[in-house]
Amino acid sequence: MAESKPNQAPDRFIRRLQKAMKEHPEKLSLNEVARRADLSPAYLSFLLNGKRNVPSNDAIGRLAQVLNIPQDELHHAAGKPNDAALDFFRKDEAGPIMRSLAKVPAGKLPAVRTWIEKFVQNQKRAKAE
Repeated sequence: MAESKPNQAPDRFIRRLQKAMKEHPEKLSLNEVARRADLSPAYLSFLLNGKRNVPSNDAIGRLAQVLNIPQDELHHAAGKPNDAALDFFRKDEAGPIMRSLAKVPAGKLPAVRTWIEKFVQNQKRAKAE
């Protein structure tokens, strides 16, 4: 996989945006995507051509909405945590949790993620009852 240069967004992020633009049902032009996402056409062009860093979370959210891409997917492609993840990292318990997770072998992380997702779903269900 091609590496990003220090001053550009990751290739997978750029490719995801380009794919979404190409496959959008309205066949949006670069200018129209920029307008709807409240970005300058020049900025979007530079971004798509690998001449800009990853945009802010707000801009990623607007691009995701305009291009019908799930926000989490676009944040992942950008290599950036979303706002919910950033909120988590600001909590006092985040440090100890992350240190504990750092000890988990990489091959076991999918199982840990599944367990966490089930735990969160159960908490939501219990709250709703």
